[in-house]
Amino acid sequence: MEKSTSIRTRRRAPGGQAAAKAVLALSASGYPLTQAAIRYGGMWGAGLTEAACLGLLARDAAMIGGGTPHRLRALPALLLWAELGASLAASVTCLPLLVQARSAERSVRSAGRLEAGRRAAVMTMFGLHTVRFWIYLRPDSGRREGSAGH
Repeated sequence: MEKSTSIRTRRRAPGGQAAAKAVLALSASGYPLTQAAIRYGGMWGAGLTEAACLGLLARDAAMIGGGTPHRLRALPALLLWAELGASLAASVTCLPLLVQARSAERSVRSAGRLEAGRRAAVMTMFGLHTVRFWIYLRPDSGRREGSAGH
């Protein structure tokens, strides 16, 4: 007897699964990559880190503004809201690295409260994003039963 597939099962284009796994791996390595960017790139690395934080912040805000949390199960919706907060905190705590040129150099050597907070916020942001993306790769994409669309 042949097993029928659910209508809700998404079909991916050839190579789509590999691309999705590559994005998942990139997301999982986001924190160490941003730390390396700040360490070796100084202000440019701090700018790259700030751009990543603002990019995720804008994406999360757009998803929330578009009503995505209402279409998701409870845990993915909660993670989306938490990622929005972590992205905001990460962006705000990265700003001093851009405002003061020497701040990016000092951040590598010192572990003051603001720097520890920045590191924790960026790590949390990428951690939440990775978990959310992993959930989205599952067949139901974290959606509630009966939710249509992507």
